[in-house]
Amino acid sequence: MSLGKLFHYSVDLVLISIILAGIHRNTGLQFDVSHFSSVDFRRWFGNYLGFGEACYDKIVSLLRMSGYFKQRNLILDNLKNAGAQYLKEQTGRDLRDYKTTKDLD
Repeated sequence: MSLGKLFHYSVDLVLISIILAGIHRNTGLQFDVSHFSSVDFRRWFGNYLGFGEACYDKIVSLLRMSGYFKQRNLILDNLKNAGAQYLKEQTGRDLRDYKTTKDLD
């Protein structure tokens, strides 16, 4: 096996671990290692998943510090949009009509 293939497979394994960590963080679903019969393999796979969690944390912190990404609160954004739409339906005016110039800055 060449060094290039070994590097490629190791990067693939890390990416799969990061994807599993993202699924765990966003949905709460966790890979069940109790189906494995070998205790050593369960321990190794738990360490593998833990490594993916650590990589996921590092990537998220780097993205937050980069300035190219911003965090949105989907529930709050949907409430604001629904409130603005309701206001427009009831009064015929846009939400921006009620804001002062100080609020726009």
